[in-house]
Amino acid sequence: MAEQILSTDEKKRLRRVHESEAYERVEDWTQIRRLVKYIRPRLGRVILAVVLSIILSGLMLAPSVMLKYVVDDYILPGQMSGVWLIAGAFMLILILTYIIESYTFYEIQKIGQESIRDLRMDLFRHLEHQSLGFFDKKAVGWLVTRMTSDVNVLHELFAQGVVGIFQQMFTLVGILAVLLYFNVYLTLWTMIIVPLVMLLSWFFRRRIRVSYRLTRLRLSRLNTHVQENVTGMRTVQANTQEERQHRRFLELNDLYRDAHYQTVFAFSIFFPMIEIISVIAMSLIIWQGGGQFMKGAITVGELIMFFTLLDRFFMPIRDLSEKYNLVQAAIAAAERLFKLLDTKPAIQDPEQPKEWPGFRHSIEFRDVWFAYKDEDWVLRGVSFKIERGQNVAIVGPTGSGKTTLMSLLCRFYDIQKGQILIDGVDLREMKQDDFRRHIAIVLQDVFLFNGSVEQNIRLGEKSIDDERIREVAKAVGAHPFIERLPRGYETGVMERGATLSVGQKQLLSFARALAFDPDILILDEATSSIDTETEQLIQEAVGRISSGRTALIIAHRLSTIQRADKILVIHHGHLAEEGNHQELLARDGLYRRLYELQYREELAG
Repeated sequence: MAEQILSTDEKKRLRRVHESEAYERVEDWTQIRRLVKYIRPRLGRVILAVVLSIILSGLMLAPSVMLKYVVDDYILPGQMSGVWLIAGAFMLILILTYIIESYTFYEIQKIGQESIRDLRMDLFRHLEHQSLGFFDKKAVGWLVTRMTSDVNVLHELFAQGVVGIFQQMFTLVGILAVLLYFNVYLTLWTMIIVPLVMLLSWFFRRRIRVSYRLTRLRLSRLNTHVQENVTGMRTVQANTQEERQHRRFLELNDLYRDAHYQTVFAFSIFFPMIEIISVIAMSLIIWQGGGQFMKGAITVGELIMFFTLLDRFFMPIRDLSEKYNLVQAAIAAAERLFKLLDTKPAIQDPEQPKEWPGFRHSIEFRDVWFAYKDEDWVLRGVSFKIERGQNVAIVGPTGSGKTTLMSLLCRFYDIQKGQILIDGVDLREMKQDDFRRHIAIVLQDVFLFNGSVEQNIRLGEKSIDDERIREVAKAVGAHPFIERLPRGYETGVMERGATLSVGQKQLLSFARALAFDPDILILDEATSSIDTETEQLIQEAVGRISSGRTALIIAHRLSTIQRADKILVIHHGHLAEEGNHQELLARDGLYRRLYELQYREELAG
């Protein structure tokens, strides 16, 4: 047997954590009221569907009542001519039932799809406005589960549960009304079983509520593990971690299975007990109904009607139990979705943002302090100024805070102290879209979307025409390799650009950035993974197109930034040195030591 990745104590702890989270919930009606928001625009259609469902309930009860009359008034007296009349009425009711049921089903499905579409759009829009700090803390698998699995559960509620619950409730009320109308005494005898049904339903409700919350929680953990392993498969295989990850998946999968066992246990008790109770009710009808018939207090037709309606009486109970099952699953999903929707973006636009026509003068970091967590400072009192049109390089050891500076300039995070000013205006006083549309970023880890080469450069921006795409591709040296692709600019790009080399992906990211004609161009170690020949092409292209733009270059290779107008040296979150290449070499400080160390490494290589 394979070695267990989790000890017994760890398994117990994981189960306790999951179960405690499953009990953390708000009132069910709170979730239901919030879900009504998505049905409200279609309230008229929902009411029509409910009314039709009520009519449908009545039509479904009509054959049982008609059966009483056909037996008592026609079959027993031998009046067969009337049987044909009743048979014709049966056919008309059947046709009408089919028409109403088909229309109601179609309309309910449409309402469900439209409501879920609105919810899904709210979720996606909400995610788009979250800061990067939010995604640093949330696993992709967790978010995918919210957007897919949980939303699909709510679709089942909208498409089946809402109107179905009303229909089954009116069916129950209708059956009870018909039974009371024809024979109060016999009806009261059959209602003896109602307390048993209520007690059983209470037990079922308590068991199923927690199990569904536990199931949703463990499913998200399982999806997160799958997503991490698929995304990091190269690392898993390179480090021969397949067996370890398989065992981890086995443990999570077992937890998910065990959560389902609780649901199965509740169902295994509930539905057989409902069948037993229905048999008890039938026995009561035979006992009391038989006695009533012997006394002449009830007809054969009424007795048959009681049997058929009582059998129908338990069908809505079973169906309502399944609907309750669906409602509990939906409420568990809604809790998690609304918790996500209630998470306010950490980065928000001011209520009255300042007007900003565009970048004209300078960027200034003024005594900036920043920490990703608490007071574990990544930047400490950093101050510098960059004039429009300058090419500024930012260098320093790994972990010194170089990339953090660029993230703050784009306001992916908010600083704790100090100011970041563009043309003298604090970023926090502007709308994010106003300044971000003037900035283009090229990262070391290039992300390409599923689609063509042309689509990955344009990113859906219709104002960028084909001529512009080819122009920027030629400017960065990407045009030759694109032309060699099977379909040129229309060639499909696999997820994350798996079919392209690192250098080719980097060239496409350069073309993408330049296509938007930014005022500020940020290159975050964009040439660190590129061969010398490709790097030379990019350096020449950047030199040609950076005229009139402000370029901020985070560089690992110091040889690539010697022509920069200004070099900022960051060390342990501080601005250690500032100047051009020759000035910094002459100071014999940190920059000179970094330069000489890298130069010796290149000679040794």
